[in-house]
Amino acid sequence: MACLAAMNGTDAQGFGLEQDIAFQRVLDGEPQAVAELAVLGGTDAFQLAAWTARKREGRRHVLCGEPFPGKLIREPVIRGCPVCLRQDAAASLLPPEQAMALRGIWTVPNLTICLKHDHPLVPLWRHVRPTERYDTVVRFRSIAPDIVSGVFDRETREPTEFDEWIEARLTDGPGSSWLDQHPLHAAATFCYLLGSALMRHETAAPSDVHPDDRWALLQMGFAVARHGPTRIREALQRLQDLPGEPHRGPKAIYPVLYDRLSRDYRHAPEFIPFREVLRTHLIETWPFGTGDDLLGEPVEQRKLHSVQSASRETGIDPRRLRKMLRSRGLIADQRPDAWEVFDAAAAEPLLNAMTRLVPATHFARSLGMSRSQFDRLVADGILQPALDTSGTKSVWDPRAGQAMLTELFAGAEPLRQAQHGWEHISKSASRLKIGPGVIIDGIREGLIRRVGRHSDFDGYAALYVYHDEVASAVADEAPEAMSLELFAKTVGIGRPAHLRRLVANGHTTATRLRNPRTGALQPYITGEDADAFHATFYTLRTASRSHGFSWQSLVARLKRAGVQPFSSADEEYGDLYLKRDVDEALEQP
Repeated sequence: MACLAAMNGTDAQGFGLEQDIAFQRVLDGEPQAVAELAVLGGTDAFQLAAWTARKREGRRHVLCGEPFPGKLIREPVIRGCPVCLRQDAAASLLPPEQAMALRGIWTVPNLTICLKHDHPLVPLWRHVRPTERYDTVVRFRSIAPDIVSGVFDRETREPTEFDEWIEARLTDGPGSSWLDQHPLHAAATFCYLLGSALMRHETAAPSDVHPDDRWALLQMGFAVARHGPTRIREALQRLQDLPGEPHRGPKAIYPVLYDRLSRDYRHAPEFIPFREVLRTHLIETWPFGTGDDLLGEPVEQRKLHSVQSASRETGIDPRRLRKMLRSRGLIADQRPDAWEVFDAAAAEPLLNAMTRLVPATHFARSLGMSRSQFDRLVADGILQPALDTSGTKSVWDPRAGQAMLTELFAGAEPLRQAQHGWEHISKSASRLKIGPGVIIDGIREGLIRRVGRHSDFDGYAALYVYHDEVASAVADEAPEAMSLELFAKTVGIGRPAHLRRLVANGHTTATRLRNPRTGALQPYITGEDADAFHATFYTLRTASRSHGFSWQSLVARLKRAGVQPFSSADEEYGDLYLKRDVDEALEQP
């Protein structure tokens, strides 16, 4: 359409008005508009329709019979093969900008190479507005000389099996592999997620892989996933055998893969088969306790124990426990204590018979707490001995302690690092000059909701709370509002000074209330103030929750769309964005 427009001395939108074929209708792939355009251009209507993504309900587009998210197949960045474009120009008498043509296949997410020339697809231009983004003659006019002279050329590479599979899927339809049973975009994305996890065999930081090497991750995942669930679970087990313990959580063992399937694609029906493969593996191999997170949902009942978890819950020495489990045929005795798992229900009679009361020192150590932390919990009445009076020191039941931790960790946020106001419960209590029992009571009563589980620790040592929330919850006669510091950190403003500056400059509201501790009037964020803030601004955290992207991909999308953080009169406010700008950029087809 852009080429026809140029030959008639106008742009694509103007040509559409003249021919009564709105350019936006063509971009949406409306069959009638595409058919009329094919007649005007003297081209095959079926082929033109097949390689033009058609907009469907739910912000989906269909290309060659395959559904794709509109935000991905209509990204602001246009990619292409410079060799193909150079050949377009050489084979035509038209000016290069009119001869060069985009291919529909170049818009497909996870396709990274032109199989005709073994050349990577490279970014050609970026534009937020679709009608200007796809007016190709206008866009090519400024870069055609560089394409012809080879400025856009990159080093070629050999196509991978994944590259050949995805193109064959688009041109010839589904094949016979397990992946071909599923929608193309979901299957290809799973290959990338699995490949990212498999990089743990090569590096401790899979996230450091350069975007230009995405093709390698896609191939790594495809080489396994094409063979189906059995091979995938075998690969997951090999990752589980690398250094790392269960208390660090599945996200540490399967980076990117677990995070995306448990969060970004949690409610996407096309990803259900891939979630089920991972979920089945985790249920069959992982000693999840009651309340632990399993792909975004709490575990209702323990299915498997490990030698380590059972030892901690029962107070049984792990060497003695392993010997008894082996004698009953409950374990294969091949893995370390943390990963040697067995059926919890089948072992329950044995564990009950072997369970014994333990001394305070043993009890505290099994729960991951120091003796002083144990003593404070006893003093606050949180921990109580199994026997009120006894002539022996062995009066503590480890199961009671584990039940307490299970209750406190229910719904806890996984923490990789203790940043932005997170404190261990004992340190938070010390700062407020209160006992930890006050905080635990607040968690149990629902007054304190932000509880974290630090992946670097186990047991009580992993129990973190958000200090500002604790301070607000335990303050006497606290106002029904949040301090600026607490609100800033709750919504994801890294530096409270940015929120104070935002309020001082009149960009959002705060209400002056009396601090119950100091008696001084100070600004607080009430419910009305919070509503006003959220109606105008997004932080990366709130935008991520609203649009369903991870904050990493959100940053990249906003950058590509040219959306800048909010600022005024040379004042900066950190990673804060106008809500209307973000919504407009992310809702572009």
